[in-house]
Amino acid sequence: MAEGGKRSESGGSMKNKEISNSCSVAIGTNKDFMDDDAHLKVTYSPGKKGGNFGLPNGGKLILPEGLFGKKDTITCQVASPSQRWKYYPTLPSYEHITSEIYTLQSTMHPLKKSVIIQIPYYQIETEHNEINVKGKWSDENEWVDVGFLKKEDCSVELEVDRLGIFIVTFTPKKEIFDVTPQGCLYNAHISRYISVRFPKKAHDKPFQCAIQINPIPSDKLQLAKELSPGETADLILATEFIDLIPSTPCVFKRAVSVKLPLPTGVEVEEENDDIAVLQKTENGWELVDSKYKFTRTTVTFDTKSLTKFCVMQSKPDRKKRLPPAAQVLENRNNREKGEIVAFLNLQEKLWFLVLECMPQSKLESRVKEMSEKGFKHVVKEIVKKDEGTNFFRRPQKFQQPTRQLQVPPTCEINDGMKWEFSVVDDIKVNSESNYMENRELHYFRYLPESYRQFVIEPKTNEERAISGAINLDPLGIEDKNLKENCTCSIHIEIDEETVKAYFKPEFVPEEPEPKKEKVNFDILNTPVFKEDKPEVPVIQKFKPLPPTVMERLMRTNRKPIITRVERESKVLSGKSLRNLSKLVPEGLTLAVHLNLPDSTITGLGFDAISNGLSMADVTYKILLYWKRMCKDKKDGAVNSLTNALRDMGREEIANIVFERHRDNKELSPDAFTPLFTPYQ
Repeated sequence: MAEGGKRSESGGSMKNKEISNSCSVAIGTNKDFMDDDAHLKVTYSPGKKGGNFGLPNGGKLILPEGLFGKKDTITCQVASPSQRWKYYPTLPSYEHITSEIYTLQSTMHPLKKSVIIQIPYYQIETEHNEINVKGKWSDENEWVDVGFLKKEDCSVELEVDRLGIFIVTFTPKKEIFDVTPQGCLYNAHISRYISVRFPKKAHDKPFQCAIQINPIPSDKLQLAKELSPGETADLILATEFIDLIPSTPCVFKRAVSVKLPLPTGVEVEEENDDIAVLQKTENGWELVDSKYKFTRTTVTFDTKSLTKFCVMQSKPDRKKRLPPAAQVLENRNNREKGEIVAFLNLQEKLWFLVLECMPQSKLESRVKEMSEKGFKHVVKEIVKKDEGTNFFRRPQKFQQPTRQLQVPPTCEINDGMKWEFSVVDDIKVNSESNYMENRELHYFRYLPESYRQFVIEPKTNEERAISGAINLDPLGIEDKNLKENCTCSIHIEIDEETVKAYFKPEFVPEEPEPKKEKVNFDILNTPVFKEDKPEVPVIQKFKPLPPTVMERLMRTNRKPIITRVERESKVLSGKSLRNLSKLVPEGLTLAVHLNLPDSTITGLGFDAISNGLSMADVTYKILLYWKRMCKDKKDGAVNSLTNALRDMGREEIANIVFERHRDNKELSPDAFTPLFTPYQ
């Protein structure tokens, strides 16, 4: 664990922050919606002084003095909800993500000194859960636990000498104690109402035992009764699920006495036939067959095996109906009512689709928020799969229909739940989206948003009204009813006028050609005035020099000076630099690697702020200024540009620039197609 100490909590010096990355694109504007995550990435050039720097979403970074050079940079990227699938680790069912995913990279590798990273996390219930930090180093593939210092402001502090991907998770608290063949009596610290007494020689070998509590909130109990009224009809109250887990599963030779709390609000003065203890076995939940000893707030019983327990209160004389209720409660304890929705924004040339999973309680506010940003809510439909009919089946005996309580289909979601989706019919996903790489919608219960976003377009060039659908199928669910309720389809209808506007040719203004100077024909009509010739002065004649002397005087060893005007490379034309600037938004970082003066970089940065320039505009302005400063506008300038791009980690773009220069071609948008369509 990192050593604690008082450190400055200020935001740090911001003058070295790249201004081009500090602006975000609002949803619903004419700007590129796919760039609205620009505020989730920052790049700093800290220099030799180091300092304190702010990270996205309230994170902080402390860099020591002397770690970085003048041209070194450090970048922090927070994964947007639509990009989490690229980074999140595979976790066990009891571990949950409670922070955004932070990725840190630097041109300095490896780090010579440790840096301090402060990562915020979303608040959790801390009585029964504990925080953990996981990391994946830049040069490794495995996730490992990382030591940290917990802060009071819902954040963790890491002191690391390697960079990579970091995330905060939480797991249920676990209390572990030792048991010897001599037996023991252990009173739990996690709850004063829990104790376990092991008699002497209950087991031949020493082992460890863990106590873990999984609370059952009152709203989850109410949801289980609402959605499964038949199984929970006789259940009144229940305690937490209490796990007693021995390190070595075994059946004890002598019975172990276990004391557990009664349900909240239940007090027993004497024996009560409506209180039962249930235990989880290989065959499911069963009643503990033992004589109960009650106090006012606890119940004690004997058992020869330790497992998961729950104390329940039933209606009078209905104790035997509790095992099915325990099974329903366990299955639904981590679930909640959920919704899968789609939001559609149809601009003239860009169609945006957001596919989102959320709790039902957030649906109304989310629809209102997205509506204000120009998005339309598309309602889903639950898909009922028809069972195959068999025309040659034998007639079955008549069976008396069992009475079942009808419950309307409800989509229940839990943390880590996933759907596989497909876009079909008259629409398709734009090839530049990551649809082909991953077609899963992942629900993160403890994070604010869980969505995927895409750009969609018509499948054909026909200018007519079109319709499409998004089919979602849940993954890894064995419960048939739950799977049916979570299988859905979202239908999209787009009218003919919107489709025609999409295909309408876009007016692209041509670059103005240089104006030719007009010939002034008035000069021809100007009257000619005769001037008197001036008197020629008398020049004294000299004796001519011999040819040999003239030849010697005119002879020179200097080579003739041949002046030749070199045309600039086509990859440095205005159109080429404009297309390049759209792919390299880190304009100020590029300026540093192009060795522009610091005063020039500062001036361009403040000019960008005052004029509200976009990131691409800043890069374009920098490239034009740099080109004017270059003396060699052919091979030398292209080599400087490609070297700067490689220093920034843009190897693919640098290779494309070099190849187009070698082929004497401009940088058109088609030249960069291989960067965006690797899966066609």
